[in-house]
Amino acid sequence: MRPRRAFPALAVVLATSAALGPPAVAAPGEGGGVVAAPPAQETGSGGATYGQPAPKRKRRRGARPTSSQLSPHRFPIAGSFDWGGADARFGARRKGHRHQGQDLAAAAGTPVVAPYRGVVTAVQYQARAAGHYVVLHGDDYDYVFMHLRSGSIAVREGERVSTGARIGEVGSTGASSGPHLHFEIWESRGYDGGRPLDPLPLLEAWSETSPASG
Repeated sequence: MRPRRAFPALAVVLATSAALGPPAVAAPGEGGGVVAAPPAQETGSGGATYGQPAPKRKRRRGARPTSSQLSPHRFPIAGSFDWGGADARFGARRKGHRHQGQDLAAAAGTPVVAPYRGVVTAVQYQARAAGHYVVLHGDDYDYVFMHLRSGSIAVREGERVSTGARIGEVGSTGASSGPHLHFEIWESRGYDGGRPLDPLPLLEAWSETSPASG
């Protein structure tokens, strides 16, 4: 087992979640991918309505991470994006599973970048699910980028990348109803046997501190 390294940003978010109630995580088996290596569960059914204006969302109550605590991280889309509706959220019901990430709609070809430095552990393709996808292991967490545009992936397995490094481009490969990035964060043992976390609190904070996002 890898030694666990400190991750101040997630520690703050998880501490806040603990104060508000149990953290939102998928139970083992719900998404078909909690206890096995990369079985991406994005099906496109019941997903966000892409290309529509983002609905107004109520701000979460309680403490939020400060800019200084999140400054080392980057929003994964380097360009304009749309948060989507309720079906784009972590935990949304899909056919046979619950959504394990956050969908971010954006124009095809919009750059997708690394939120944090790390090592690329998977560059794979699933025709009926994630399409072209990449798994990046950084700060003891796994970041997963799905539905990337064909031919756009700029990294290879085993490669070390820096924060903000280009991963690929927004696409609609695999089981996808339109151009978007399906983004996941996995804790502890990561994508191979760990648990998915709700990425929205961190994404909201990163969107406020990263250049060229919004």
